[in-house]
Amino acid sequence: MAKIAAVINAKNGVSYHRIEIPMGNLGTHKKDLHITVCNTFTEDFPPEQFDIIIVNRVSSQPRDYISEAKRAGVKIILDLDDWVYLPEYNSNHNGFYTPEIELRVVEYIKLADVIWCASEYLMYQIVNTFDVPVDRIHYIPNAIDFTQPQFQPQKQPLERYTIGWIGGAGHQYDIEKLGKPLENLLSQKNYNILLGGYSRSDINTEKYWMYIKYVLTSGNQLPNDHFKIIEALDAYNYAYMYNYIDLAVVPLCNDMFSKCKSSIKVLEAGAFGVPVICSNEEPYKEFIRQGLVYSSEGAWDKRIKELIKNPKKGVRMGAALQQYVKENYNIDKINELRYNTIVQLMGKRRVHGVR
Repeated sequence: MAKIAAVINAKNGVSYHRIEIPMGNLGTHKKDLHITVCNTFTEDFPPEQFDIIIVNRVSSQPRDYISEAKRAGVKIILDLDDWVYLPEYNSNHNGFYTPEIELRVVEYIKLADVIWCASEYLMYQIVNTFDVPVDRIHYIPNAIDFTQPQFQPQKQPLERYTIGWIGGAGHQYDIEKLGKPLENLLSQKNYNILLGGYSRSDINTEKYWMYIKYVLTSGNQLPNDHFKIIEALDAYNYAYMYNYIDLAVVPLCNDMFSKCKSSIKVLEAGAFGVPVICSNEEPYKEFIRQGLVYSSEGAWDKRIKELIKNPKKGVRMGAALQQYVKENYNIDKINELRYNTIVQLMGKRRVHGVR
């Protein structure tokens, strides 16, 4: 039996989707794996006791236990959900995600025995930029665990057709794409806009939230009773916000960092049967090609007006997207990809109990 440590850096959506839920599920269903989900190593809980350590992006601990474990012969799986270098406009730049952290991510890319990437585009960029052998890197997309309480839809009655944007403060430049289209909607008067994820907890991000609110309300022109806010929920409850919208808008910048992102926002909306209008960018092109979401190529305001006028069409779109997500991006199916790479890696090392 292989002993595996899956390291959580923080109680956030990334750790939830990339480490905690998938690895907990895998440990339950694969009896040849003994998986411990943890957030730290110590002198009394050393990494050397494990055969494999899985870490998302970088260890947040001051002491570099991952490199120490590698030198001790432990196999390392590095999980990547974003491009290595954070753009300066992102609210996390020089906050948590410092240049020193970026350097450590590059170190982990070089020392990792296996790399998991949340998107194919990200995978290709890692291979080409860091000369990673193709047999060391694998596409492991995000997935939805439909057994989790928050991913069991409980659609709420809404007073008006509700357009929702759900995200974090780092998306202020993505939101700019909605500025003019939302201004063009003001004459409609038969819709609400919901901002989901707003947080008052960090004074450093308040200016970003103020800007996001400014854009979503068309410079405060949207009547107050047409604008709703759901404040940030923890990683185990945030998806409930999708119960309060009829349409999800998913704008995205056109730069390297954005192109390397995953399709998680479309998957989450799809899990609730919520139709999506998104930017015509790399993370969403599969869904655009399949005709499961609307691309903003046809103009955001035109698409939004169409679905406000014909909500039943949005319901049909959402149902088709939901079925596609259930069939292709459920946790059991995607975890088989994880399991296969772990089995291959185990074959390259004698594991605990059979040495």
